[in-house]
Amino acid sequence: MIIKKYSASLYVEALHALYKRMPKNDLKFSKIQEEYYQKVAGNIGEEAVMKVIEQLDLPYKFYAFHNILLYSETLFQMDILIITQYYALILEVKNIKGEITFTDQQMIRTLATNETHAFDNPFLQSEDYQSQLKRLFQANHISLPIFSAVAFAFSSSIIKDPPKNKTIVFRRGIKPYIRNIPANACILTDAQLESLKYFLLKESIDFQPFPLTNHFGIDPNSLRKGVECVHCGLIGMKKVIRNWYCPRCRSSHRHAHEAALRDYFLVYKSTISNQECQQFLQLNNKYEATKILNNPMLIKTGQSRSRKYSMKFDK
Repeated sequence: MIIKKYSASLYVEALHALYKRMPKNDLKFSKIQEEYYQKVAGNIGEEAVMKVIEQLDLPYKFYAFHNILLYSETLFQMDILIITQYYALILEVKNIKGEITFTDQQMIRTLATNETHAFDNPFLQSEDYQSQLKRLFQANHISLPIFSAVAFAFSSSIIKDPPKNKTIVFRRGIKPYIRNIPANACILTDAQLESLKYFLLKESIDFQPFPLTNHFGIDPNSLRKGVECVHCGLIGMKKVIRNWYCPRCRSSHRHAHEAALRDYFLVYKSTISNQECQQFLQLNNKYEATKILNNPMLIKTGQSRSRKYSMKFDK
């Protein structure tokens, strides 16, 4: 049973909001853009593997969690965690196209163009997560064996000389691999498994490093302000009566400012005032800003001129 379903990362949305508003000559632009593309690929891979897990049929009860962030020695985030009465399983999911080789510390991807890219070794990651989960279990008197595997989501990953004594599975091999994990000795009772499920949900941490300008040490004043056109991507729609107008593609959208406000809270600042709203959305006067800020998706604090607005993002 899927307990924590696949959901696209809010962090990816925030990265996109950041890099599309950054000047391309910013020294951190390439880093932010690269991380965004990597996270998008990761989301696609995790969604594909979670679809396999949703189809999994085992002769015993299991619970699966997508993208669960816990704390032990440090914070650690597992792409997929499965718990049963017999064992726990961590799947570190990768979606990387090209020929893959491994060193002690890195995973090297070589494309058909001979271009190479280096990534962290996923086995070191999964072994660390395995160690931290074991420590968390022991601290709470849970003696459950923990297995880990690196799961490649697509066959476009070509593994050259796979490391010995390490478990690599491709998407189509995930179900057979899980079915072959030893499930001889039942360690947890039904009640204990239920208790572990609720414990993990309670301990799960909401990772929201927003606004990202703080997270990456970027001056928010260097970013482009304005409302983005949903049709052509221009940042700079004009406010007209009851609408937003794009001077480039001449399209109109009544609620285009709502996406811009999400960008603001994800990237710029955790609160916004009427004056800041005028500046960011490039409005003509405070009355336009007041109408926009009088929105049920925003949380109001303070009175009159000191009033601030914020936005709560779901996990």
